[in-house]
Amino acid sequence: MKLLYVTDLHGDKNKYEKVLELAVESGIRLIVNGGDMLPKQGDRHKEQPIFINEYLRNYFQRLQEHDITYLAILGNDDLLAVDELFSAICSEVDNVHDIAGSKVDIEGYEFIGMDSILDHPFGCKDRVVMEKHYVHQQQLSPVAGVSNEFGYDKIYNWLEYSITKLPHMCNILNELPIPVNPDKAIYITHMPPAGLRLGQLRYQDLDIGSVDIYEFFKEKQPLLSLHGHIHESPDTPKGKWINQILHTTCIQTGQTEIHDEELIYAEIDLENCEYKRKVIRV
Repeated sequence: MKLLYVTDLHGDKNKYEKVLELAVESGIRLIVNGGDMLPKQGDRHKEQPIFINEYLRNYFQRLQEHDITYLAILGNDDLLAVDELFSAICSEVDNVHDIAGSKVDIEGYEFIGMDSILDHPFGCKDRVVMEKHYVHQQQLSPVAGVSNEFGYDKIYNWLEYSITKLPHMCNILNELPIPVNPDKAIYITHMPPAGLRLGQLRYQDLDIGSVDIYEFFKEKQPLLSLHGHIHESPDTPKGKWINQILHTTCIQTGQTEIHDEELIYAEIDLENCEYKRKVIRV
């Protein structure tokens, strides 16, 4: 079975359309989206529900017309406040699945999604969790917030809040559905594992990744894991787009920025374990 993997489209309609076009032309019947699906510029509380209701609803219907299955998770730039709406729109068609915290079986392969990330410097803290030895980055905003329907619930002492109130990544991972056959399990987590250079930053020598995710995959040894989050990582001098944790292949394709003329994606042949990263013009 072949699939097309893409991540971090951030509401770029041209990239969404190109992904659909590529799948149709290549005869690929499965697309996986690794998160940060919605617009992040401007008023997210206004733009993201519109994008889901108007664009994604139509897009998902067209996927169904082409008999293409679509598996997706939201990311940290996608507001928690739109989760219910997103899940509802996904459920309107049989071929689209919001797989955050759930498992979908397709032709013997088990796809499991998880949308939590570790802390970052930015003010919106949606989907942020902690892990035991995490070192906080310097914050860019004096006040943090978690989205609600109309704005943000403000957190004035983020350091204390994050240490005392946030769940830990290891607990979230352990609550995920358990695959029947790890040899055919594929995890989609927006954040990459630590230590693999899949989350390498350009502006400083820092690999943004989760130790808990690494340890989880090292123990569970699924066939494959798919990630996103740090757009530039594969194109930095130290970064990678593919790496291994023992027998588990881990992929983070990266992505160009919003409205860039190039799209980055991966074609994946699960039966033959063949992985190709491609960069094309939109």
